[in-house]
Amino acid sequence: MYFFSSDLHLGDGDTIKREARPFASVEEFEEQFVANVNQVACEDDLLYILGDWFNCYNHTRQMPPSDPVAIIKRLKPKVVLIMGNGEERMVRNIFGSFEAFRNYCLEAGFLDVLPDCELTFGGRQFYLNHFPRNHRDGFINLFGHTHRGTGLWKPYGLNVGIDLNHFRPFSENDIMELVDTKENWWDIDPDCLSM
Repeated sequence: MYFFSSDLHLGDGDTIKREARPFASVEEFEEQFVANVNQVACEDDLLYILGDWFNCYNHTRQMPPSDPVAIIKRLKPKVVLIMGNGEERMVRNIFGSFEAFRNYCLEAGFLDVLPDCELTFGGRQFYLNHFPRNHRDGFINLFGHTHRGTGLWKPYGLNVGIDLNHFRPFSENDIMELVDTKENWWDIDPDCLSM
Protein backbone atom coordinates (compact mmCIF):
# COMPACT_ATOMS: atom_id res chain seq x y z
CA MET A 1 0.00 0.00 0.00
CA TYR A 2 1.13 3.54 -0.69
CA PHE A 3 0.80 6.34 1.85
CA PHE A 4 1.32 10.08 1.32
CA SER A 5 2.00 13.14 3.43
CA SER A 6 3.96 16.38 3.36
CA ASP A 7 5.06 19.39 5.37
CA LEU A 8 6.07 17.67 8.58
CA HIS A 9 8.72 20.30 9.39
CA LEU A 10 10.22 17.98 11.98
CA GLY A 11 12.13 19.74 14.71
CA ASP A 12 10.48 23.10 13.98
CA GLY A 13 8.53 24.69 16.83
CA ASP A 14 7.56 27.68 14.69
CA THR A 15 5.46 25.45 12.43
CA ILE A 16 3.65 24.03 15.47
CA LYS A 17 2.60 27.58 16.39
CA ARG A 18 1.99 28.96 12.89
CA GLU A 19 -0.22 26.04 11.82
CA ALA A 20 -1.98 25.89 15.21
CA ARG A 21 -1.07 22.23 15.57
CA PRO A 22 -2.62 20.94 18.79
CA PHE A 23 0.65 19.85 20.36
CA ALA A 24 2.53 21.31 23.31
CA SER A 25 5.93 20.64 21.76
CA VAL A 26 7.80 19.45 18.70
CA GLU A 27 8.46 16.16 20.49
CA GLU A 28 4.75 15.59 21.15
CA PHE A 29 3.95 16.19 17.47
CA GLU A 30 6.72 13.86 16.35
CA GLU A 31 5.54 11.09 18.72
CA GLN A 32 1.98 11.44 17.40
CA PHE A 33 3.20 11.34 13.79
CA VAL A 34 5.17 8.13 14.41
CA ALA A 35 2.19 6.53 16.20
CA ASN A 36 -0.24 7.56 13.43
CA VAL A 37 1.96 6.16 10.66
CA ASN A 38 2.69 2.90 12.46
CA GLN A 39 -1.00 2.42 13.24
CA VAL A 40 -1.95 2.23 9.54
CA ALA A 41 1.21 1.16 7.67
CA CYS A 42 3.39 -1.94 7.80
CA GLU A 43 6.89 -2.95 6.69
CA ASP A 44 5.71 -3.79 3.16
CA ASP A 45 4.22 -0.31 2.59
CA LEU A 46 5.75 2.83 1.09
CA LEU A 47 5.28 6.26 2.63
CA TYR A 48 5.91 9.16 0.25
CA ILE A 49 6.72 12.43 1.99
CA LEU A 50 6.11 15.17 -0.59
CA GLY A 51 8.61 17.62 0.79
CA ASP A 52 9.49 19.43 3.98
CA TRP A 53 10.34 16.51 6.21
CA PHE A 54 13.00 18.98 7.27
CA ASN A 55 12.62 22.60 8.20
CA CYS A 56 14.41 23.03 11.50
CA TYR A 57 17.42 24.30 9.54
CA ASN A 58 15.33 27.17 8.26
CA HIS A 59 17.73 29.66 6.69
CA THR A 60 20.71 28.73 8.85
CA ARG A 61 23.80 27.02 7.61
CA GLN A 62 24.14 24.49 10.40
CA MET A 63 22.58 21.25 11.50
CA PRO A 64 19.96 21.46 14.26
CA PRO A 65 20.52 20.30 17.84
CA SER A 66 17.98 17.47 17.38
CA ASP A 67 18.07 14.99 14.51
CA PRO A 68 14.83 14.65 12.53
CA VAL A 69 16.24 11.79 10.46
CA ALA A 70 16.38 9.60 13.57
CA ILE A 71 12.58 9.22 13.33
CA ILE A 72 12.97 7.28 10.08
CA LYS A 73 14.15 4.20 11.99
CA ARG A 74 10.99 4.25 14.13
CA LEU A 75 8.58 4.09 11.18
CA LYS A 76 7.31 0.74 9.92
CA PRO A 77 6.98 1.61 6.20
CA LYS A 78 9.84 2.44 3.90
CA VAL A 79 10.00 6.19 3.26
CA VAL A 80 10.63 7.99 -0.05
CA LEU A 81 11.32 11.70 0.31
CA ILE A 82 10.35 14.10 -2.47
CA MET A 83 12.32 17.33 -2.36
CA GLY A 84 10.60 20.37 -0.85
CA ASN A 85 11.85 23.85 -0.16
CA GLY A 86 13.17 22.72 3.26
CA GLU A 87 15.30 20.08 1.57
CA GLU A 88 16.38 22.52 -1.13
CA ARG A 89 17.69 24.86 1.60
CA MET A 90 19.63 21.99 3.13
CA VAL A 91 21.22 21.16 -0.21
CA ARG A 92 22.12 24.80 -0.78
CA ASN A 93 23.21 25.77 2.74
CA ILE A 94 24.66 22.60 4.24
CA PHE A 95 25.37 19.79 1.76
CA GLY A 96 26.34 21.67 -1.40
CA SER A 97 24.87 19.09 -3.77
CA PHE A 98 21.76 16.99 -4.19
CA GLU A 99 23.84 13.78 -4.22
CA ALA A 100 25.54 14.60 -0.90
CA PHE A 101 22.13 15.30 0.69
CA ARG A 102 20.61 12.16 -0.87
CA ASN A 103 23.49 10.02 0.45
CA TYR A 104 22.99 11.49 3.94
CA CYS A 105 19.29 10.55 3.80
CA LEU A 106 19.94 7.07 2.41
CA GLU A 107 22.44 6.38 5.20
CA ALA A 108 19.84 7.57 7.72
CA GLY A 109 17.31 5.03 6.41
CA PHE A 110 15.24 6.67 3.66
CA LEU A 111 14.52 4.31 0.78
CA ASP A 112 15.12 7.11 -1.74
CA VAL A 113 15.16 10.86 -2.23
CA LEU A 114 13.77 12.26 -5.49
CA PRO A 115 13.05 15.70 -6.96
CA ASP A 116 9.59 14.41 -7.97
CA CYS A 117 8.11 11.20 -9.35
CA GLU A 118 5.26 9.59 -11.23
CA LEU A 119 3.26 6.74 -9.75
CA THR A 120 0.39 4.60 -11.00
CA PHE A 121 -2.22 2.98 -8.75
CA GLY A 122 -5.95 2.42 -8.91
CA GLY A 123 -5.73 2.65 -12.69
CA ARG A 124 -4.70 6.34 -12.44
CA GLN A 125 -1.50 8.24 -13.05
CA PHE A 126 -0.23 10.50 -10.29
CA TYR A 127 2.48 13.12 -10.26
CA LEU A 128 4.11 13.59 -6.85
CA ASN A 129 5.86 16.86 -6.12
CA HIS A 130 6.05 19.42 -3.33
CA PHE A 131 4.94 22.57 -5.12
CA PRO A 132 1.37 22.88 -6.48
CA ARG A 133 2.58 25.26 -9.19
CA ASN A 134 4.56 22.39 -10.74
CA HIS A 135 1.49 20.31 -11.60
CA ARG A 136 1.46 18.25 -14.79
CA ASP A 137 -1.37 18.00 -17.27
CA GLY A 138 -2.75 14.50 -17.72
CA PHE A 139 -1.90 13.48 -14.15
CA ILE A 140 -3.65 13.70 -10.83
CA ASN A 141 -1.20 15.83 -8.94
CA LEU A 142 -0.41 15.14 -5.30
CA PHE A 143 1.39 18.05 -3.65
CA GLY A 144 2.08 19.85 -0.38
CA HIS A 145 3.78 23.16 0.48
CA THR A 146 0.66 25.19 1.29
CA HIS A 147 -0.25 23.39 4.54
CA ARG A 148 -3.92 24.28 5.18
CA GLY A 149 -3.74 27.52 3.20
CA THR A 150 -5.19 26.30 -0.07
CA GLY A 151 -7.30 23.49 1.30
CA LEU A 152 -7.49 19.90 0.18
CA TRP A 153 -8.13 20.16 -3.54
CA LYS A 154 -7.32 22.16 -6.61
CA PRO A 155 -8.70 21.50 -10.10
CA TYR A 156 -5.44 19.68 -10.95
CA GLY A 157 -4.94 17.62 -7.80
CA LEU A 158 -4.90 17.06 -4.06
CA ASN A 159 -2.94 18.54 -1.18
CA VAL A 160 -1.64 15.72 1.04
CA GLY A 161 -0.28 17.98 3.78
CA ILE A 162 -0.14 16.51 7.27
CA ASP A 163 -2.30 19.36 8.60
CA LEU A 164 -5.23 18.31 6.38
CA ASN A 165 -5.66 14.73 7.60
CA HIS A 166 -5.55 14.93 11.40
CA PHE A 167 -1.76 14.39 11.32
CA ARG A 168 -2.13 11.01 9.61
CA PRO A 169 -0.83 10.00 6.21
CA PHE A 170 -3.30 9.60 3.35
CA SER A 171 -3.48 5.99 2.10
CA GLU A 172 -3.85 5.17 -1.58
CA ASN A 173 -7.44 4.16 -0.73
CA ASP A 174 -8.02 7.60 0.81
CA ILE A 175 -6.62 9.21 -2.34
CA MET A 176 -8.85 7.11 -4.63
CA GLU A 177 -11.94 8.00 -2.56
CA LEU A 178 -11.01 11.69 -2.74
CA VAL A 179 -10.41 11.46 -6.50
CA ASP A 180 -13.80 9.80 -6.99
CA THR A 181 -15.49 12.47 -4.86
CA LYS A 182 -13.64 15.21 -6.72
CA GLU A 183 -14.61 13.89 -10.16
CA ASN A 184 -18.17 12.90 -9.30
CA TRP A 185 -19.11 15.89 -7.16
CA TRP A 186 -16.56 18.68 -6.65
CA ASP A 187 -15.77 19.03 -10.37
CA ILE A 188 -19.41 19.12 -11.48
CA ASP A 189 -21.22 20.95 -8.68
CA PRO A 190 -21.40 24.62 -9.72
CA ASP A 191 -21.19 25.75 -6.10
CA CYS A 192 -17.87 23.89 -5.67
CA LEU A 193 -16.53 25.30 -8.94
CA SER A 194 -16.79 28.80 -7.55
CA MET A 195 -13.91 28.09 -5.19
